[in-house]
Amino acid sequence: MRYVPVGLIAGAMIAACGPAGQPAPRVSPASTPKPAPDAGPDNGILERAAMVEPVRPETNAPFAMMGGSARHLHRSELAGPRTAPREIWRFSTGARIFASPVMGPDGTIFAGSVDGTFNAIGADGRLRFSYVCGEPIFSTAAVSASGTVFVGCDDDTLLAFGSDGAARFTYDLGEDADSSPVIGADGVVYVGGDALHAVAPTGSRRFKLWLGRHVSASPAVRPDGSIVVGSHDRRLYGVLPDGTVDFAFATGGPIEGPAAILDGGEVVFGSDDGRVYRLSARGRLRWKLETKGPVRSGVAVSADGRTAYVGSMDGAVYALDLATGKERWRFATAGPVRATPVLDAEGRLYVGSRDRSLYAVDAATGAPIWRVDLGGEVDANVAVAQGRRLVAAADDGVIRVLGEAP
Repeated sequence: MRYVPVGLIAGAMIAACGPAGQPAPRVSPASTPKPAPDAGPDNGILERAAMVEPVRPETNAPFAMMGGSARHLHRSELAGPRTAPREIWRFSTGARIFASPVMGPDGTIFAGSVDGTFNAIGADGRLRFSYVCGEPIFSTAAVSASGTVFVGCDDDTLLAFGSDGAARFTYDLGEDADSSPVIGADGVVYVGGDALHAVAPTGSRRFKLWLGRHVSASPAVRPDGSIVVGSHDRRLYGVLPDGTVDFAFATGGPIEGPAAILDGGEVVFGSDDGRVYRLSARGRLRWKLETKGPVRSGVAVSADGRTAYVGSMDGAVYALDLATGKERWRFATAGPVRATPVLDAEGRLYVGSRDRSLYAVDAATGAPIWRVDLGGEVDANVAVAQGRRLVAAADDGVIRVLGEAP
């Protein structure tokens, strides 16, 4: 790892250090044989820490992460641009951006890129610090209310550092850390890798649960502390707070996107088999809807709990009746939709497409409101910011803050 102070960003990189120049401690879970690739809930392996470190929730209270919260509802309490926005400022990373930008408590924007650089950018567009790992970053960061930042790197580690960029720890995830971490209400960090990992904010392991194959989906956490996460073994798992499996629901393809947790604990998610599913809290099928391409997007849920919005690699955004699973409307873009639609406080959906465009769509009708060209394929979700602004990132390597024209 390499930590790059702002003053050295244009010059040589220096080794990642924690406070007083000491290397960040690396935490390695104990080795346990992996289950067979087709392992299900009855023969998965659970590792629990011998001594579970107590976590005071107030020391690592959740603030920002994939989907806006650990329930992954992808809706904002803020209102975004009503008309086609202009660019307020831009920051060029020089490499493709797949991870979604998130904003910390002080307005700092955090986002990684596939060259392995994780940038912290001030609200004025100036670089605050840059942290470089040896492999691409596909993971969206999670930020606590105290400013601690957690993000995965494809060198198989979960990184944690302070709001000033000082390294706190690295935790070994066993495989590519393309899963986006989330912070539960109890302050525990949940993330995928070679398994589902539950990590204390100090870097100690609470449990590790093998789920058959690689876990790239971001875990979702219910208010009761139970976890829902998909695996490349084609199953969606419900996991109890102690790390034991509650249910496993089989689909026809790997699950890469995060599940959304509805009021009452029910779940909506997509699969590479091209379907969107709603399950009961205990994993029983309520309904499913088939699209014409893999569904790797997460799910946005309306505030009234009646409508779900999801993108498909078939190039469309779907609005679904949450009670029945029936299609309300469909909005077609000119490229695959990997990004998750984000719903603002006034009923607009913002979603990017691999046709290089960012769209605003009326959430009630599916009618287009505006479109802007971002100069590259858009896989990252937007963030809605104060002042009717959006933070957007694209494959051209640019992070943009967009706002309404005066």
